[in-house]
Amino acid sequence: MNPDVLIVGAGPTGLTLAAQLDQFGTPFRIIDRAKDRARESRALGVQARSLEILQRFGLGDELVALGNKSAVITLHVEGRVGPRVSLSDFGATDTRYPFILFVSQAETERLLAEHLTRRGVTVEREVELTEFSDDASGVSCVLQSADGATEHVHTRYLVGCDGAHSTVRKGAGIPFEGDAYLQDFMLGDVEAEAAPSVALEKDSLHPFVGGGGIAMVFPLGHPTTWRIVAMSARSAAASRREGGNLDRPITGDLSLAELQAAVDGAAGGGVHLHSPAWLTHFRLHHRQAAAYRSGHVFVAGDAAHIHSPVGAQGMNTGIQDAWNLGWKLALVARGAADERLLDTYEAERWPVGRLLLRYTDRAFGIIVRSLSPNAVASWLRRTIPGRVIPLALGFKRLRTAAFRFVSELDIDYRRSPAVVEGRPKLRSGPRAGDRLPDAQILRDGRQTWLHDECIGPRFHLLLCGPNSPWNIDMLRAAPPTGDGDLVVRYLTSGEAANDLVDVSGTALRLLGVADSAQYLVRPDGHVAYRCAGRDVSGAKSFLESQLRRDGSGRT
Repeated sequence: MNPDVLIVGAGPTGLTLAAQLDQFGTPFRIIDRAKDRARESRALGVQARSLEILQRFGLGDELVALGNKSAVITLHVEGRVGPRVSLSDFGATDTRYPFILFVSQAETERLLAEHLTRRGVTVEREVELTEFSDDASGVSCVLQSADGATEHVHTRYLVGCDGAHSTVRKGAGIPFEGDAYLQDFMLGDVEAEAAPSVALEKDSLHPFVGGGGIAMVFPLGHPTTWRIVAMSARSAAASRREGGNLDRPITGDLSLAELQAAVDGAAGGGVHLHSPAWLTHFRLHHRQAAAYRSGHVFVAGDAAHIHSPVGAQGMNTGIQDAWNLGWKLALVARGAADERLLDTYEAERWPVGRLLLRYTDRAFGIIVRSLSPNAVASWLRRTIPGRVIPLALGFKRLRTAAFRFVSELDIDYRRSPAVVEGRPKLRSGPRAGDRLPDAQILRDGRQTWLHDECIGPRFHLLLCGPNSPWNIDMLRAAPPTGDGDLVVRYLTSGEAANDLVDVSGTALRLLGVADSAQYLVRPDGHVAYRCAGRDVSGAKSFLESQLRRDGSGRT
């Protein structure tokens, strides 16, 4: 009843953290004050890096089967149907998921929750954290269930995955710095009928941009066909006239007539909405926690950062927060790593959140300014969506670069104190702190993936090069191999007797291996240490600096 980790919040972030802690066998509890998981679609875009993470629990391929990976964008500008832009041909060769997947957040949460249930993990619902205090031994918490009963729990670490209004963040006294956008937004899951001239195909995302506003129409499939997010130019103008009164509440329920009027302003008519399943007003914020850690207390996901949905980054960034934090909590909790490892969570993830807020804020600002009634804005509305964007995406390199940013495949931790570039240096390939690329390889004659073999609840030392002996005896003095905290794997280009065989040469090329090299891969799939050559003494020294032999503090 007194776990090593108490997770507050059972959305995608909290569930991902729970799944990783379960992989490590770390005692934890996960609570949520809601009676049930999300049934609304909420976030719709699942990025490639999130799918790679979910596949570590066997869920990535399953989620792909439920979603749409071949979507296109059909631009509608000032009442005219523009070009269709593919969202799957990005030229990414180092992932098995070279696309943006469109699927309801409810499905992501369902798969994670069912995975935990199969593992014997219970999400404790209608249980709320009411107060807590942090001291040298951990965090003392008071939990309250729906019937009013209270429970006192002591945990070594408390993690707030409890959203923008986080009880954990507020209780820890961590400032949530930033502001709210002036504009009122409308959201609806609805059915829609469109005139033939509108071309509202169900395999496409449909941004409508016009002088009367903007509307994003997403295909959901089931149980409702369309998700609509809209903002009218009238609401933007009214917000400007109010002089930035962000404390003004958004009052009243959203009616279908209001949403219809906003869509008409953006689309110029031709789209008829009916049969709403969910309608709501909302206001966007751009805020970030001043710190992601306070003593034994951590925040992740929306509790740590919220921003506009431009680029479909929110849920995905929360999943990556959890993936970064979970293995560190697990190793420290069982005495296999020093407490200082936990400081690298904020060092690695806070800059990612800051960059995300800056990118989404600038992109959102451009969108809002484009709704101005002046002639320049009108020209921009006609020119940028219909001509500039399709032209830019026609360049393969630019399209690939944009995808790698949005997909979060290129997030790196090169400045982290928990990664080291060894010597002799490798001239190419992923650097220390980068994500390990993925590629198809063979193991015992059967097809597998590099990520499936080299990412899991332990460090993996990947020894790359010709089939000749490596002197790994010295690693016996480091943390134990085998089923312990380190597994040694071999990757060669053609000798079938070896552990892993790269028949096509793709994996070795992506790793920048011309002769011999070594990659020490963290449990989250990022490179901890790398160097050229066959001398593993550098990897041994790095491991001894990061891991302990036992809980006594001895290496």
